[in-house]
Amino acid sequence: MASIDFLEYAKGLYSKALLLLEAGKCDDFSVISGSIILVVGMEKLTKSIIYKKDPLMVLYDKITFDHLHKKIKGENFQGYNTISFEEALKRIVVLYPSLKSHHKDIDSIIKQRNILMHNFGYLDIPNLEKSIQVKVADFTEAICTQCLDSDVETILGIDVWSKLRNNRDAYNNADRLELDKRINHLQRLWGQGERLPCEPIEFSLHKDLPKDQGINIPCPVCSGNAVVGFHIKHDDACLEAYQESIDINFDVFSNPPLWCLYTEPVFLNCECGFTLSQYEELKILLGVKYNDICNEVMHQRFYREEIDVVF
Repeated sequence: MASIDFLEYAKGLYSKALLLLEAGKCDDFSVISGSIILVVGMEKLTKSIIYKKDPLMVLYDKITFDHLHKKIKGENFQGYNTISFEEALKRIVVLYPSLKSHHKDIDSIIKQRNILMHNFGYLDIPNLEKSIQVKVADFTEAICTQCLDSDVETILGIDVWSKLRNNRDAYNNADRLELDKRINHLQRLWGQGERLPCEPIEFSLHKDLPKDQGINIPCPVCSGNAVVGFHIKHDDACLEAYQESIDINFDVFSNPPLWCLYTEPVFLNCECGFTLSQYEELKILLGVKYNDICNEVMHQRFYREEIDVVF
C-alpha cells in the first residue's frame, strides 16, 4: 500500500466529508459519517503542522535515543503510532500561542467528536452538524493562516474550502438572523415602555471579575452603554509546557505569563434590561471585531489601557 503523508490524508478526508454533508441532500447517517470524517481530517491537518515542526512531536511512544538516531538518518516515522487528537490540539496551542483565542472552538470540537465516537442513543443531529462544520471551518482557517502562513485555498484546495466556508457562513448567517429577530422584537418592547423578557445576569457567578475586565459597547436594543464582561483564563497545556521550562518550585498558576492566558466574553448587561450570556451569541454580536476586542481586553487588564470600541 502506498504511504500517505498527513497533509494528503487531511485533504482527502476533508473532500470526502463534504460530499456527505451537502445541505438538504443528506440523511442522518450521512451527517454522522461526514462529521466524523471531517473531524478526522482536521486531526490529520493539525498533526501535519506539528510534524512539520518536528516529527518526534507527534509520536505516541516516549522518545528514545533510537528515535533521535532515526530522525538524524532522515526516518519519516510513517507507520508509528501518533498522539491522540486531544493531545495534538493541546500541543499545537503550545507551539502557536496565538491559537489560544480559539480555546472555545477547540473544546467544542473535542466535545462533539467524543459525542460522535462514544455516545449511544439520542443525537441532536442538526446541532451536531452545525457545530462541527462551523468550528472545524474556523479552526482550519486559523491554523492555516497562523501556523502555515498561508490561505486555506492553497492548503486544502479551492473547491474544498469553498464548500466548507459556504456551509459555515450559511449556519452563521442563520444564527445572526435569529439573534437579529430577537433584538428587533426587544426593540419594539423597549420602545413601548415594556419590561424586556431577558434572563438577569447572575453576577454571583462572576464575583471574581475585576471592574476593569470588560468593555462598553452600544446596546443593540436601546443604544445606551451595555457592559460586556470577560473572564481571563489560563491554558493548561501552555502552563504545563511553561512549568517544564522553569524552576519546578515556581507557582505558574498564580503568576502565569501573558502567552499562557486567553480571554472570552461571558455576559452582556444593559440598564434597559437586555442581557446575553451565551458565548456563541456574544461572539455573533461582537462580529468581526471579536478577536481584536479579546486582545484589547487582555491588554486593558494587564496594562490598564483605555479601550475605545466603535461599531
